[in-house]
Amino acid sequence: MKKGILGILCLFLATWSQADAQNRFDALRFTTQNPTADAANAAAGGASVANFFGYGSIFQNPASLALADQSNVFLGLGIRDVSESATYLNTRRGYDDTQTAFSDVGFVYVFPTVQGSLVLGAGYNQLTHFNRAYRASAFNERSSITDYFFDNDFYFQTAFNAFAIEEDDFGLFPIFRLGLDDESFLGIQQTFNVTERGQLGEFTASLASEVVENLFVGASIGIPVGNYSYTRNFVERDVNFSYGPIETEINGNPFTIPAPDRVENVDRIDADITGFSARFGMIYRPIDNFSFGLSFTMPTRYNIDESYSVIIETIYEIAGRESDEFTGTNSYQIRTPSRLAFGLATHDLPVNLSFSAERVNYSRLQFRDLGDLGFEVEENDRIRDDFKDVFNFRLGATVDIHDTIRPSFGYAFMPAVSRDSENDVQIITGGLRIGVNQNFAIDLGVQYMFFDDEQVVYDFFDYQRADGRFTTENISSSVEKFNIMAGVSIRF
Repeated sequence: MKKGILGILCLFLATWSQADAQNRFDALRFTTQNPTADAANAAAGGASVANFFGYGSIFQNPASLALADQSNVFLGLGIRDVSESATYLNTRRGYDDTQTAFSDVGFVYVFPTVQGSLVLGAGYNQLTHFNRAYRASAFNERSSITDYFFDNDFYFQTAFNAFAIEEDDFGLFPIFRLGLDDESFLGIQQTFNVTERGQLGEFTASLASEVVENLFVGASIGIPVGNYSYTRNFVERDVNFSYGPIETEINGNPFTIPAPDRVENVDRIDADITGFSARFGMIYRPIDNFSFGLSFTMPTRYNIDESYSVIIETIYEIAGRESDEFTGTNSYQIRTPSRLAFGLATHDLPVNLSFSAERVNYSRLQFRDLGDLGFEVEENDRIRDDFKDVFNFRLGATVDIHDTIRPSFGYAFMPAVSRDSENDVQIITGGLRIGVNQNFAIDLGVQYMFFDDEQVVYDFFDYQRADGRFTTENISSSVEKFNIMAGVSIRF
């Protein structure tokens, strides 16, 4: 009867809550790019605004393609591993996840010319990956995730239908908080895992030329494509047998609510990403061993198509369980900020250095077509207030003292985008190019990325506070990511 009366509201709530599910950090996730285009560029820190390490250099500056000296086809594979040490309620846990995917495939063709150069390239390259994985398990003495369900329109109906929110003659209440006060809450054991996977890459076509002696220009157009998946498994268990059976009244008659053993919640989001991009750049070599470059990436509009599901289940100490779920879809757009990059590089020396600085104005990141104009304007205002201009720095070194083996090293620094965050990202890289023969080479690249992060697990109405405001349960993580890439290049 309970499900029959209120179940009709599910479709309304699911539709109403689509826009509410997005926030500025979702937009930031899909916009951030790491120097992962291919093994050769990854090994040198991605500092290729004024240098050419491989076709992936066009993402820093398409003019670098004009520096290619030989036609080739290429193919690469990447193995990504993330390891996180997360602290929740003063309890620390470790968790990890691994994913394997193609990192790059394509060709570079150097046209025969009497003087100068004309080079065409096309292919697919990985721009960034979304791997995250963390776990928490602790006894929470002040809140339950059912408190969050109770005050959140997105979850309320499903939690009610799954009996994680109960009802008697005195009103509605979360199953682990009869009476809606602090005295009735005796704590709950919480365990949850969060896994994020996926990557964003781009299919591109590029053309570059030496238009006059020592001046190289280039342009590329691209179709970004990607996928993103998010899964959270959250379990609350009454390990101390504190909640029930619950004696109450229904329609004035005594009624016993069975003792809940645990409440389980599974959230899933899957997103497909497409878009269109364009880049322009130039490189000037005033002397034989030195060059500088400049490039501009136009704002890109990503189309995001999401599907999501929520499952909530209540399991009782005696036999029996109740569950409910809803699914939905959502489509919206993200307009990314433009990127302006400048770089320096040396050439034909025993040790060659490259440096690049990239300016990204993240305050111009925007949501479009969210379906709720008021929320869209509000969230875009938050982006302008919270996000700032940043300069991403990349530094690379290549040792050219042997014809067969060429080691590379690099470092990248990506400052925190949010004004309220100090979670800068640092990347240390290294790798080798192994020339098997004149026509075949192997590239190996390793990236080690590390940063700290803090996220809100959920918010809840804090009954302990005199002012009765909402409080958040947070989790902080130390994140380490390894990206191991291997590629082959066949010259012709």
